[in-house]
Amino acid sequence: MNPFVQKIFLPYTPEELEQRKTGQWIKEFEGENLDEQDQQFKLDDHHLFQENNILIRQHRRFAHYPLHSHHFLEFNYMYCGTSEQIVNGLPITLKEGQLLLLDTNSRHELMPLGEKDILLNFLFKTNDININLLKKIDNRSGGLTYNFLMNAILEPGYNETHLLLHLAKEPEIQVTLDQMILEYFSKKHLGNEIMNAFSQVLFLQLSRVYHSQLAKIYKKDGQSNLMIKILQRIESDYRTLNLKTLADELGYNPNYLSNLIKQQTGKSFKQLITNQRLHEAHDLILSTRFSIEEIATSVGFSNKTHFYKKYREYFGDTPIAVRKRR
Repeated sequence: MNPFVQKIFLPYTPEELEQRKTGQWIKEFEGENLDEQDQQFKLDDHHLFQENNILIRQHRRFAHYPLHSHHFLEFNYMYCGTSEQIVNGLPITLKEGQLLLLDTNSRHELMPLGEKDILLNFLFKTNDININLLKKIDNRSGGLTYNFLMNAILEPGYNETHLLLHLAKEPEIQVTLDQMILEYFSKKHLGNEIMNAFSQVLFLQLSRVYHSQLAKIYKKDGQSNLMIKILQRIESDYRTLNLKTLADELGYNPNYLSNLIKQQTGKSFKQLITNQRLHEAHDLILSTRFSIEEIATSVGFSNKTHFYKKYREYFGDTPIAVRKRR
């Protein structure tokens, strides 16, 4: 554990000592009020974000925190230990190195934390960031795996109000979170501005992790999980991957795998490879100055005319016209 973090969070606060004695939660915020109609706490963000756009608070130990909701985005970061929670009616055990994203109007309650349990709450004032937007920050959100999940697995109108990400093997994000913690509690000059800058990096990193953990987040039936592996494999090796290599890697007959892909996605293996190459080419057209011919070759197209034809069919315009509008 970071010595600075240990110094801040392990000692008991007076409120924690009282909660340890009584087992009762002590009101923390001025805007922390019980709604008589639905019998849950609602946190008023007007009382929270008077000086900063981002708040980091240690969740107090030794008492149950009642069911509540709020109008801002919250991250629960399990710095060490565990936290038993009920989130939108579902029991969740938050483990060390995991991050729970709670969208606006999420409902959750927390069981008492123990002495060595350090749960940090990152609260974001802005209404411009939510889980759906976080998932779409990465331009690959229009890619094969994401589209398969949205169209083939999840129910129509599916709306996520919370998301659990595993960060134990993501040292870059842990560094960013540690830097934000250090900056926030050091109370240095320009701290709020630096926190805002760190938050932009954090959202980009979380978006990248989200897309790498799709199969873990959306655990479905065996065939769906297999399809997610196949699509992620295509996304990572679209230039050279062929059906036989993929079938050998996964231990399936190529014909069986080809039929399964067609059945699950409505597209052939070759079509999926082409679509992924087009996505990559489209990104390069918008973000680089490489010539169209260089881009086509770099993503795996050997025939320039074929590339132009497929690009126009997929995106509805020519690569040159798209680049001019960027």
